[in-house]
Amino acid sequence: MVDIVHALRAYNAEVDVYDPWVNGDEAEHEYGLRPIDSPEQGSYDAMVMAVGQDNFRQSGGSGIRAYGKSRDAVVFDAKHVLPREYVDGRL
Repeated sequence: MVDIVHALRAYNAEVDVYDPWVNGDEAEHEYGLRPIDSPEQGSYDAMVMAVGQDNFRQSGGSGIRAYGKSRDAVVFDAKHVLPREYVDGRL
């Protein structure tokens, strides 16, 4: 996930990192990344599912897509968290 964030930022993308299981102080110290406390619905052009935790699975495809600015927001699922019909791409 760290490499994904750095790659996106290299293209001048604004990137928020959210993972409720990560200690923010440790992530900042180890990786230079400060996770946000909570993502805001309707705020994102794209979402990358980079971890496969149950809380993301439980949100479901429509729950994750609700964080997008529009129905055209991109969802990329690197961990196969969501059913295929809810994502635009996956590894």
